[in-house]
Amino acid sequence: MPIFTVLSTASSITLPSLLIVGAFYAWLAKRLDAVRLSYLSIGLLDWALLRYLSDQDWINLLWLGLLLGLSLLYVIQLDPGLQAIEDREKRHWLRLLAIGLIGLTALYQVEVSSAPLVQAGVTLLLSTGFILAGLILHIRAPLYIGTVTFVFQVLRVIGLYIDINGTLLWAIGIVLGLLFIWTASTFESRRSQVNELMSAWASELENWE
Repeated sequence: MPIFTVLSTASSITLPSLLIVGAFYAWLAKRLDAVRLSYLSIGLLDWALLRYLSDQDWINLLWLGLLLGLSLLYVIQLDPGLQAIEDREKRHWLRLLAIGLIGLTALYQVEVSSAPLVQAGVTLLLSTGFILAGLILHIRAPLYIGTVTFVFQVLRVIGLYIDINGTLLWAIGIVLGLLFIWTASTFESRRSQVNELMSAWASELENWE
């Protein structure tokens, strides 16, 4: 009955009402040990957050991506139908989808923002968080998406700075040239060490979730 009441009064329901009903379903899910009932709580919490963001005129595509992506990650982590060992790869691809959605919306928000460098900082912090989460929790998806998002955003920030100050292009070219020379001069002597390190890292990733 609570969820039907919420839906029937959707146009006029208040934020406290959404949160109270969401808390009720969270309690009911824990009480009955029925995790899927908590999805109603997540949906109502997302609804309340979107309503609040809209009222404050703060809503944008990144917030939508965050709410949808984090909600999907919650489902992937707890859904009984995805916990079997043989579902490991399915969980991995679903995590890639959820975190990739957040990464893409963060990158897009930088392009449409009136303060792109500030928004780029937010994206870099977000991608760093994903990388740290992947390393700490030994989960591949946030590590992969976080790394790709971080590298792409750094390159994009460099591009933005070059548009502002063209002399930066020369400085970057000199630094990259010196880096390539150093890499070429030391690669042969360290190739075996690099190969061993890459093999060990690949073996370690195979055991990650």
